[in-house]
Amino acid sequence: MRTDSSQSYPPSSLYVYAEPVKRALESYVTERGYSVSQLEPIIDRSIDEAIESNPDLGETLSPRMLRQRIESNSKVYIDAVLSKTKSWRSCREHIKAFSSVFLVGAGFSYESDLPLSNLLKAILDFCRVADWEELRKDSKSFLEFKRQFKEICDRKSPSNGHKLVIANFPKYIYEIICLNWDDLFEKAAKSINVPINKQNEDKPATSERYLWKFHGDVENIKEDNIKGQGGWVLPDEDGCVFDSFRQYLVQTRLKEELFSFVIVGYSENEEVIYNQIVSLLEKDPPRPTYRIGLDLKNLHKDNYIVGTAEFILNKILPISSINAS
Repeated sequence: MRTDSSQSYPPSSLYVYAEPVKRALESYVTERGYSVSQLEPIIDRSIDEAIESNPDLGETLSPRMLRQRIESNSKVYIDAVLSKTKSWRSCREHIKAFSSVFLVGAGFSYESDLPLSNLLKAILDFCRVADWEELRKDSKSFLEFKRQFKEICDRKSPSNGHKLVIANFPKYIYEIICLNWDDLFEKAAKSINVPINKQNEDKPATSERYLWKFHGDVENIKEDNIKGQGGWVLPDEDGCVFDSFRQYLVQTRLKEELFSFVIVGYSENEEVIYNQIVSLLEKDPPRPTYRIGLDLKNLHKDNYIVGTAEFILNKILPISSINAS
């Protein structure tokens, strides 16, 4: 029943409650013994989902009851995320038993405060180009774009997630396929004194166990932009896979080996990467596969683990503490 003090609210106007609800959720997470910093993206997304996806909020409620409803609905999402212990354990057991191959996308580096694709427009503007198409046509501006992105990377530090992946390499993580331009895995390796081989160009592999960087590398900036020869793949382009990687899978017999496949912070919207990496390693032959990301709509999927990389990797990786060797 509508009272005199209640009114109807469009979803956009409900974000006035976001900050007080967030403070309440931070206290809730802390009381449960979890780190607010590791779960902050989940708190934010839980509030978004509570506002945008719950039809109950369309009811006419008083402001106080409306805020309580948003908080209550947000807690449902947070509780669901924190209750996925069975999935954490399953993933950990598969990695311990069979080791793994990791594929990581831009979402992984987000926790180190690197800009995601939607913020790269600021660098384009700084380089005085309108869009990615114009950048491709202007080699001087493209070179400046790379240099500017490298300067940003130089100011960033690897997250504990980066360090945890490196700490488990190569015993529990055979190969790291990184689709990002940044050098955070390389920095992580130096910080904990773990040697790591890297392939950032399409050249024959001369050993085993690599960090593969198909899409470009701030440690390999060239004036031209030839894919496979140090060229960078831009966000509006399809992915790139080295011929040497496909050969490597055959030569090392990794293509025929049973391992766990873990995909972290990657949207899987590039056809080449999906067909030549994701589908191949997940389905041909079938392997235990887990996806880690922030999409709350996938909470019901057993093999999709919602959470930040740092939070979840601490739960699923056999080596879950970071020590310099």
